[in-house]
Amino acid sequence: MSYNSYRERGMERVMQRKRKIKHNVAMVIAALVVICICVLGVIGIKNTFFSKNKQDGNIGNVDNAAVVDERKDEGRIEKNVYIENVAVGGMDYDEAKKSIDAFVSEMSDKVINIDIDGNILSTNLKELGLSCESEKAIDDAFLMEDAGKVTMTFSIDEDVVCDYLKENSKDFTKTARNASLKRENGQFTIIKARKGKSVDVEATCSNISAVINSGIAGQAQINVSAVIVTEEPEYKTADVKKCTDVLGKYSTQYNASQTDRTANVKNAAAFIDGNVMYPGDELSVADTIYPLTEDNGYKLAPSYVSGQVVDSLGGGVCQVSTTLYNAVLLAELQVVERFPHSMVVNYVKPSMDAAIAGDYKDLKFKNNTKAPIYIQAYVDGGIITFTIYGDETRSPSRTIKYESEIVQEIKPGADVVTKDNTKPESYTSVTQQAHVGYIANLYKVVYENGAEVSRDKVNYSRYNAEPRHIIVGTRKDDKKDKKSDKDDESKSDKKKDSKTDKTNKNNSTKTDKNNNKSSDKTDNSSSSVESSDSSSNADNQDNKAQDSSQTSGDNSESKQETPVTDNTQSEAADKPAE
Repeated sequence: MSYNSYRERGMERVMQRKRKIKHNVAMVIAALVVICICVLGVIGIKNTFFSKNKQDGNIGNVDNAAVVDERKDEGRIEKNVYIENVAVGGMDYDEAKKSIDAFVSEMSDKVINIDIDGNILSTNLKELGLSCESEKAIDDAFLMEDAGKVTMTFSIDEDVVCDYLKENSKDFTKTARNASLKRENGQFTIIKARKGKSVDVEATCSNISAVINSGIAGQAQINVSAVIVTEEPEYKTADVKKCTDVLGKYSTQYNASQTDRTANVKNAAAFIDGNVMYPGDELSVADTIYPLTEDNGYKLAPSYVSGQVVDSLGGGVCQVSTTLYNAVLLAELQVVERFPHSMVVNYVKPSMDAAIAGDYKDLKFKNNTKAPIYIQAYVDGGIITFTIYGDETRSPSRTIKYESEIVQEIKPGADVVTKDNTKPESYTSVTQQAHVGYIANLYKVVYENGAEVSRDKVNYSRYNAEPRHIIVGTRKDDKKDKKSDKDDESKSDKKKDSKTDKTNKNNSTKTDKNNNKSSDKTDNSSSSVESSDSSSNADNQDNKAQDSSQTSGDNSESKQETPVTDNTQSEAADKPAE
């Protein structure tokens, strides 16, 4: 190889080394540039972050607490620093806190007006549980290195606001009201339906909270609109206009000369009169006419108590429930609950009565029609009448009637004798006549075009027998005493006994006659209190009108059978007042 060749190869190796060095230098430079850019970027981001937080008074550094404490020790907030619109620059901590506390108090006194569908409900923010982080705002002010403003965050207690709205919005809200009826002077007056309006408490509370959180410092007062919910009534004028047909009507007679019992009948009937029942509604007679107290208009009158006839407040109200029961049957409404009396009554046939007593006997029924019904009660001249109005949808060719069937007659037992040693042996007084007991069924008979098509048992009723109750004297006197008794007492007693025996004989004869008839019974029964005339002789005058008292007015017609849940067994004689 020549010298020139070696030289050329040497030069080539030198050039390769130079190119490699240049490449390495370039890579180092590039790396340094990247590092510098990253460093500068981090520094810029840090400066930006701290600058922003400095402006907001919220540095967010883990050492903020220490910084705050240090600056508090130094004693003063930087000049031209504000918390909301309160100048706190140059203040120490105590001065700043005093100023901010005064500001918060001012905010608490701010009036808030809640517009409820045009009605204004006003209060102050303190009543709504206003709160704020005033301590944090002061700390943020101490962190400010230059002039700036610290914003305070206000909030309310939503539970307090909700309770306030529930309590104070009642006067500005209305419940929906169905169209209704009122009958006067033989004419119906329609009471128009009304839309319901109420405050959506939760939504309104959220609105108030949002307004408070958005900032309230610059506002003289706060105005918020409540969220209103509208409720449509279920039954309107067109629905109650249908309520003009007589679905069922029934009357019974009472002795108007018994003033206290008559007062009870009128009072109880008045509580039921005018009731409007919408489809599906259920009426409890006991709930409607109770309590049986003087304050509620009731008087003392004969009633059944443990098989005895005694005076009780409300005696006679069972004639009201009984009359209504028969109107309900004719209207073919659904009977939910019904009980017989413990002993038979004289104003309806067996199994056609409905007793009211305490909390264990009641008459309940339901409007099973598709339209509202109206219940009218009329009491006058010894006659009580219930009329049920509604929308008649039953066929004119279909009629119904109810028949009472006595299954068994139960004879009363031996006389119950009470001895009285204060009366002479010749003394006898009947305190209560005997009552014959019965087991009876009530049947619903359906006719199509005058022909019977069905006969179904409605209820089963058992009525207790009750023996005669008498008082006999046991005092044995000598002749002198007997002569004295004849002069002073026996004349009166014998006269009274003679009158009593005569009455008892007549009543016994009348009772025996009535026992041979399924329709005539000698006693008024009661539940909560129902009149009985075996001791008071109150309604015996009505017995002659028995058949006419059980008139139905209109013989109701029905398209469908009405299911009847009937508690038919009579209560034991040891129950409370009936």
